Amino acid sequence: MSGYPYGNSNSGGYPPSYGMGNNGYPNHLSNSGYQSMPPPPVPVYGNDQSCASLYGTGNPSMPNNNYSAQPYGANQMPGSSYGYGGSNDYQTPSQYGGQMPTPAFNQPPQQYGGYGNSQYQAPYPPETPSSSFGGIYPNISAPINPPNYGNGSMAPSYQPQYQQQQQQPVYPQEQPSTILANLEQRQGTVIPAANFNAEADCQALSQAMRGAGTNERALIDIIANRSNAQRQQIKLQYKSMYGVDLIKQLGGELSGHFKETINALFDAPAYFDAWSIHQALNVSKEGTLREVLLTRTNSEIREIIEAYKRTYNKDLEKEISSRVRGTDFKRMLISAIQANREELSPQQIQQARQSGIESVIDRNRARQDADDLYKAGAGKWGTDEKTFNAIFSRRNYYQLRAVFEEYKNKHRQDITQVIRSEFSGDAKDAYLVLITCIRDAPTFFAERIHKSIEGLGTRDSTLIRVIVTRSEIDLAQIKQRYQQLYKRSLAQDVSGDTSGDYKRLLLSIVK
Repeated sequence: MSGYPYGNSNSGGYPPSYGMGNNGYPNHLSNSGYQSMPPPPVPVYGNDQSCASLYGTGNPSMPNNNYSAQPYGANQMPGSSYGYGGSNDYQTPSQYGGQMPTPAFNQPPQQYGGYGNSQYQAPYPPETPSSSFGGIYPNISAPINPPNYGNGSMAPSYQPQYQQQQQQPVYPQEQPSTILANLEQRQGTVIPAANFNAEADCQALSQAMRGAGTNERALIDIIANRSNAQRQQIKLQYKSMYGVDLIKQLGGELSGHFKETINALFDAPAYFDAWSIHQALNVSKEGTLREVLLTRTNSEIREIIEAYKRTYNKDLEKEISSRVRGTDFKRMLISAIQANREELSPQQIQQARQSGIESVIDRNRARQDADDLYKAGAGKWGTDEKTFNAIFSRRNYYQLRAVFEEYKNKHRQDITQVIRSEFSGDAKDAYLVLITCIRDAPTFFAERIHKSIEGLGTRDSTLIRVIVTRSEIDLAQIKQRYQQLYKRSLAQDVSGDTSGDYKRLLLSIVK
């Protein structure tokens, strides 16, 4: 995607994605915990409030990033690079019976991705048992410790052989989705580079492409260690300095999946998601539609709709209505793109931090919704699909966790069992995606990655999309869940299924 514009001030960089909506789910909130550098910018790929919601980008997944710089005119059409495919029907690992694995509280943290009880020194904030939600929820009062990338600082490992000018990084305004991500104690593996200097990076990139051949390792060292917001500044600065579009120049030097990953890293998230959706609609990749549209926050969804219109001059809702098959699945997607999920307000987020998640849950409403779901499904002949859709598409993730708990307490059945018995096909898979994200979005994305590399061949577009879009939101937790689920490290499996510069680039992001 060559030179994606931010659009106007409201469509700029991506709010965290996969998270959910606006002020809404745990993926975007404050950036407490980063003590040795200025607050990081809102992850370009937000967490979900839907999946995004949970993680605060509006995911429950992507914060709304309004960058201070606007390199392209508001009416300039972004170029698009390539298209990524989706995956097949979503399946929950059979060993968990359709439910999310829960870290054991009395086991060493290294065995469970850093989660343990107070007797262990975990690298990430501990989680505490909860009588509600049937499992755990993060200790939102615990500080967040940024990952250590092994070079003794937050700076990237690559240091150009010239004098860097000291320039203060330009950080986008923090958005609710970012705050929510911290509320859920999620962390990416890519953080803004300290002492970021766009001009120096442009000089180094130009040098790496000069003469015969390309220094791919120099490209990787720079690109993999910059946030998406910083990459947008690099694109603008490069064109200003050399009069050449950086993405087009890279495109002439690179090829294959390595090129695809570089392009994905340089895309502004909303445009990358819009492109992914467009590709999925063209080849009926329902898995991609579920992954993107059901895991983004309200603000992220609105940005995707605008990016889709600018790029393809088409209305996304009309495209879905005319090209997606299955009434119930289509209804779910159309509900999602209304970007109207209830999300936590800034006041509720602060209250949750101070008094716990239970303080922002309406238990009476949760019990009523649980009863309505029972009457619409197991309690009647046939299924009232509209009632299921209304509750799943409107409630915030925390409230839905409570609904699932109340349903099980009263009707002795897990909500995944209900969905499997009442729905089929794409609609069933879509509800299972939502349930997984509502309970623990990193688990969903860990499963998604595993499905892309298991068996013969690799679904590279899915692998690239998940790693890139989650790199600034919750990839650290995805790595932990992957280890729990499959007893192997994510880096180990990525290394075994990829090669060359493509492998080096992905591993530099996964870290």
